[in-house]
Amino acid sequence: MKPSVHKSDKPGRPVSSPGRDARELLLSAATELFAEHGVAATSFAMIAKRVGMTSAMVHYYFADREQLLDVVVEERLCPFIDYVWGPVKPGGDPVEIIAGLVTRLLEGIERAPWVPSTWMCEILNEGGLLRGRALRRLPYDKVRTVAAAIQQGQAKQTLNPDLNPLLVVFSMLGLVMLHMATVGIWAEIFHRRPLSRHAVGRHITGLLLDGLRHPPQPAIKKSRRKR
Repeated sequence: MKPSVHKSDKPGRPVSSPGRDARELLLSAATELFAEHGVAATSFAMIAKRVGMTSAMVHYYFADREQLLDVVVEERLCPFIDYVWGPVKPGGDPVEIIAGLVTRLLEGIERAPWVPSTWMCEILNEGGLLRGRALRRLPYDKVRTVAAAIQQGQAKQTLNPDLNPLLVVFSMLGLVMLHMATVGIWAEIFHRRPLSRHAVGRHITGLLLDGLRHPPQPAIKKSRRKR
């Protein structure tokens, strides 16, 4: 006898299969399409087509677009944010903190390549459809911790006093997101291979940290006495 298959009375419920989580596949498809086309231009039909399912299956897991966006932020964007910012603790060395943030941002983006484009278009953009949801979940206490570490370095005269501590944090985020969102375009225009994560990391940390450290004082030349 063939084993019986339980069918749900709820329309659109996909038949379960070993090793395949339909909900996770749909979430991954949604984030990919958001990065490629933007949230507003991504329909449930496009998401379903990307993974070979029907629109009814998408509606089974996500009642409407608003619920889908809530889930994307909660289950995909928030873990990314937690991974990047979680290790930041008060009292750390500011240069090490910034270097660690850059490293974790790039590591996270390697696993979630949809983040940079979505961040630029849907969060930084005033009309972005993820903006309000994402901004509520940013770890502002961690941002203040980094800014405080930079201020302490400035007070000790080990860091550049001309820098705004809070802007340093947002400069770091902006550099990583912009570079990773445009690395393919840059490579295509200049006919180069796309830079690796490590190459981008070296560029950004070098740019940031050389500007973050206190500039060396110019040597004072002793004037010769006239005879």
